[in-house]
Amino acid sequence: MNFFDYIKNETFFKPLSLKYHRIYYDCIQILIEKTKELPVLYESDAKDSITVYLKNTGYASLQSSRELTAEDAAAEDIDAWLQAPEILFLFRECGWLLPRELGRNGEYVVNIAADCRRFMDFLRKMTEKTGEGLMSNRIFSMYEIMKSAFDEDSVRRKRPYTNILVPLIDNETELKNELADLKDSISGIMKAVIVFQDINSFGQFIMRDEMLDRFFSEYFFIKNNGLIPTQLSYIKGKLRVLRQGEMCGEMVKECSGKLQMSYEDAQERVEGYFAELQHFLSVEYESTMELIDGRINNYYNLANTRIMLMASNGVRLEAAINDFLNRVSKMPEEKQETAMKRAADCARVTNQRYIGYKSFEKKKRLKNEGENIGLAAKELSEEEKLAQTENLFKSAPNRYSVDRVSNFLDVQLGNKEKLIVKEKQLREKEEILMYAAAMIYAKNEEFPYEIRLSDDMVKTEFADITNMTVTRTSPHE
Repeated sequence: MNFFDYIKNETFFKPLSLKYHRIYYDCIQILIEKTKELPVLYESDAKDSITVYLKNTGYASLQSSRELTAEDAAAEDIDAWLQAPEILFLFRECGWLLPRELGRNGEYVVNIAADCRRFMDFLRKMTEKTGEGLMSNRIFSMYEIMKSAFDEDSVRRKRPYTNILVPLIDNETELKNELADLKDSISGIMKAVIVFQDINSFGQFIMRDEMLDRFFSEYFFIKNNGLIPTQLSYIKGKLRVLRQGEMCGEMVKECSGKLQMSYEDAQERVEGYFAELQHFLSVEYESTMELIDGRINNYYNLANTRIMLMASNGVRLEAAINDFLNRVSKMPEEKQETAMKRAADCARVTNQRYIGYKSFEKKKRLKNEGENIGLAAKELSEEEKLAQTENLFKSAPNRYSVDRVSNFLDVQLGNKEKLIVKEKQLREKEEILMYAAAMIYAKNEEFPYEIRLSDDMVKTEFADITNMTVTRTSPHE
């Protein structure tokens, strides 16, 4: 659908094209903020807010933005254009405000249209964008949506088109925009590097530009974080299952009813969304990341070249040294020695050494230094063997010791006396290993829990484990 067919108002953008568009933009943003503060925005409060804003600005923004002359400032029509009632009338005329409506106290209420609110919110987010990147959040959101789509008790399964497919395509679109911004930012950085003519300004650019730091940190987080490839692979795998399963038909039915289109058109739309998601995750994402990687390498090479040129005052030292050595190699031996001696007199090499923290550190004596650490040539008694074995177990850390497993089960049980593993959501590999260790300690006297195994299995993302019932044997304090 064309935007103007949806908006059904040819004057919707009129305030943004008039002479005082900056003033009108600030006024509508002020009214939107007021509606967030007040439960009901009456017309008197709206007029007061606009009047206070106009008095505080003193029309200074007009002088700078539209180059208002003294004759224009003295004209009689200025007050007519910049009065609160006329501004509210203009907003109602263009559809930014709904028609007048009487409130409970008999005063008119100012209601902002939903289309205006969404449009202004979009403009505000676009202007307040800091370039810090939200690509990882988009990937995490897609992963959580896809993961919850396959939970049996998930609410998203009741309306799969609205709660699964549409959020996925929205996050994919935003992620694509973030990658485009990332790619375009590199070009801007490369252009900025070329402008610098001295190393001082270049150093200030690297140290002061916070956007540069955030830009690269977001990129390297996505590239080097081990969770991102795993989550993308999970999304792609589940997307194929979702596309071929029964839920796809439910999406088509919901889309047909929600958008009031035929079943064939809804099926085409849903298939198009799935095709777009699979193509982006399988092809476009990887190719875009490779392109960004290549551009960042070009940026580093360009920055390195600029540093070398600025440090050498525009002289390419490598080329000069290469020419010098080639000419010296063609000279007789006597002239070669003379040339090298003169070259040595032109260069001064100083040996610099630095004192670090290691120089001040005191050497710690080993615990066994000066002691006889050899094994005694005698047989140990049973008591001594047990004592040394116990010391060895105490000194060696055990991630799945009886105490740690007991503490883990104590947290999982809480105030309950028993739990069934099948009813728990095992999301980490560490939890599965803890329950496996509990099976091993089931017969130990010091283990304060009773383990009863079942015949069914609990399937998780990491491994399949036998279902069990854990019961507390000692009273919970």
